[in-house]
Amino acid sequence: MKEKIYLFLCLLMVSAFAKAQLGFCTGQSGDAIFQETFGQGSTNGPALPNTVTTYRYVNSAVQDGEYTISSNMQQLNSFWNAPDHTGDQEGRMLLVNADFNAGIFYQIPINGLCENTPYEFSSWVINVLGANNPCGNTEIPIQVRFQIWDITDTNLLADGVMMERLADPSPTWVQYGLTFTTAPGQNGCILKLINEGAGGCGNDLAIDDIEFRTCGDAIDVSEPGGADTVFLCENEQGQAYTLMTTTTTSVYASPAYQWQESSDGVNYTDIPGATNPNYITPVLNSTSFYRVKVAEDAINLNNSQCVNFSNAFEFRRVVVAEPTPIQDRVVACDGENLSLEVANTNGISINWYDSTTGGTILASDTNAYSPNAAGVYYAESVDEASGCVSSSRTALTYEVNSSPSVTGADIEICPGESVVLNPGASGFSYAWSTGANTQTIEVSSAGNFTCTVTNAEGCSSTAVFNVEIIEIPMIENLELTGDMLTVVTANDDGSFLYSIDGFNYTRSNVFDISTFLQVTTYVRDTSGCEIVTRQFNRIEIPKFFTPNQDGFHDTFEVYNIEAFPGAKMEIFDRYGKLLIQINELVVGWDGTYRNQPMPSSDYWYKLYYNDQIITGHVALKR
Repeated sequence: MKEKIYLFLCLLMVSAFAKAQLGFCTGQSGDAIFQETFGQGSTNGPALPNTVTTYRYVNSAVQDGEYTISSNMQQLNSFWNAPDHTGDQEGRMLLVNADFNAGIFYQIPINGLCENTPYEFSSWVINVLGANNPCGNTEIPIQVRFQIWDITDTNLLADGVMMERLADPSPTWVQYGLTFTTAPGQNGCILKLINEGAGGCGNDLAIDDIEFRTCGDAIDVSEPGGADTVFLCENEQGQAYTLMTTTTTSVYASPAYQWQESSDGVNYTDIPGATNPNYITPVLNSTSFYRVKVAEDAINLNNSQCVNFSNAFEFRRVVVAEPTPIQDRVVACDGENLSLEVANTNGISINWYDSTTGGTILASDTNAYSPNAAGVYYAESVDEASGCVSSSRTALTYEVNSSPSVTGADIEICPGESVVLNPGASGFSYAWSTGANTQTIEVSSAGNFTCTVTNAEGCSSTAVFNVEIIEIPMIENLELTGDMLTVVTANDDGSFLYSIDGFNYTRSNVFDISTFLQVTTYVRDTSGCEIVTRQFNRIEIPKFFTPNQDGFHDTFEVYNIEAFPGAKMEIFDRYGKLLIQINELVVGWDGTYRNQPMPSSDYWYKLYYNDQIITGHVALKR
């Protein structure tokens, strides 16, 4: 008798231990079919019905045996100042200061469940005692027991208790869960939350987000090769597929199956008679989707809240559209490198070919292609997911046209002159930098002038004209060193020519004038715009003399004439009569003719030296 009692006690302990395990669904959890979030808002409440809790509702500052519903966790100064477990500052939670006596502090019925179906219960719990913990070593930990009873409240379906939790170093929400199976013939259960500890300093907690979800087999559907998506290109023949289920995590003891089909992957319908783990499709030629729903009991297959769904197997009929050209004809000009381009479409890549079918692939996976020669090129669409290609290729034409042949120039013009600029290409459109649009323009100022010449195909060339105004020479000085005369200019850039006879020009600006009494220097630019001159006298011929015997200018003398021995002079009156020939010019003329003084007047002279004759006139004043 004692042995039987001992065995019974052992079995009872094992049973109690098994029911006390907390845990979550090891299979596939469905959507939440029941949720208690305790609402949202900055105000507290409302109070729970008396059927849910025997604790006393207060609006704030909960004490032992009291509760409130609030988004403010810090009901007492010793509580954490923290939000609900989602972080929502206005999310409410159930705040409980445990009663001195252990017992139920929250109990609600859960209806609308499916009979004989596994479920997962979960809830978030936090120890609200914060950093200002006044309890010290006397703190009472929180400990909640979670129980699921059948709807008659006579059969315990699941039971689990959390480990004791003292105050955390920071606000820490922890989720706890239980799995259970509803009783046959029952569509509900009762949830009970039980305080395991005594009241006093500590044992203060909050509850948030109570949820119930179905818990079932995790099912994968694929064809024998393991693929859950297959493709059929538009030029291929359709076929049937064997679809197989694989249970990755088993929860149901004896699962029931129902296959479904859809044309859009959203709206599914049951396939009559398709209730086996595997399914053979009809011959498929159009896009179709298949999935299987699984339940613990076949009676629940028609209730979407009582089943789990597999992934969708997708059969896709792929029709790939031809590429759409941005321009079906592209014209490039000499030296340009343009691209043929088609529109970009998500999920579609483009290959380029040199023929309508077959041929050589020129570029792959690019919407643009730059040919190196004129011709017709072909773009083909490729569906990236399936590898299917468009039934035909899009032809795009690439043309290369010559640009107009133009000629620019560097031009020099004389001051005050103008020049006509002509790019040399006729019959096109013109755009000058001056704004003119004629073939030629006339300019009289220095500068850079450009003309863009464009043909009918839009190809253009630019002629550049650099016009400069020739600088006129400026004689700055004539410098004599011995018999060498140097013509000094202020602005010679190396383009001036020099002469002392006006006919023979040279780049040199230095001349031997040993045989000259008087020299006229000539300087011009190489274009002959203008000649500038300056006279240089090696002798000095006075403009007048006064033969009145006062010791000043009494004779007409040529100064420095002694340097030119053999020089002669003839003097004429205003009528051209020769009055005197002087061979010794050092002496000069005293203003007489045949020893008779000549009247005041202008007299003309000719000065001879070698082959040079200098003429002029002098005034005789009495």
